Amino acid sequence: MGILAASGQIDNARLAGHEFAGELSLSGELRPVRGALAMALALHTRGVATRLVLPMDSAQEAALVPGGEVYGARHLLDVVRQFVADADAAAQLPDPTPGSDDGWARIQPAPGGTAPRYADLCDVKGHVGAKRALEIAAAGGHSLLMMGEPGSGKSMLAQRFAGLLPAMSIDEALQSAAVASLGGRFGTERWMCRPTSAPHHTSSAVALVGGGVSAVGK
Repeated sequence: MGILAASGQIDNARLAGHEFAGELSLSGELRPVRGALAMALALHTRGVATRLVLPMDSAQEAALVPGGEVYGARHLLDVVRQFVADADAAAQLPDPTPGSDDGWARIQPAPGGTAPRYADLCDVKGHVGAKRALEIAAAGGHSLLMMGEPGSGKSMLAQRFAGLLPAMSIDEALQSAAVASLGGRFGTERWMCRPTSAPHHTSSAVALVGGGVSAVGK
């Protein structure tokens, strides 16, 4: 979009107040990108009144951020058509999806679905003391450290802990979803659902927090 504006093919002034993100294929189709919700949340946190233009699939998750103005597009030509100054020139652009009029749309947040479904603690047989400890930790907001032999039920208990916690607030859901979005692991069906991670017991501290080796060339 910047190149088109710099070359005078679209009206540069009409780009003001817009942010664009997406992967552009060789055919001009727009493909989803990671971090769409995180982008929308950053704009919302900064209080910036900006129209965010994204590929259609990415726009669905970005629209979950309250107060945002999100537009979804399927093809680069769908976007360009909105910013061509001359209406006649816009009409001359080829239609990337003949017979379809949904190449550009303002995306509204999806209506709230059913309450999240978690694994139920009643599925666990025995472990009365451990289950009581989970209930106390959930009620008091405490951390837990479970120790035991492999196969003793630690993972099974941990997977059911989220079901004991209260429903997520919007702020909690946004923060959790933003992290998942940046990792490419967020789906709108997981909205307002508390995440559970299960790293392998051999994971190092670096593997848990994330890290890497960077090389500096001369």
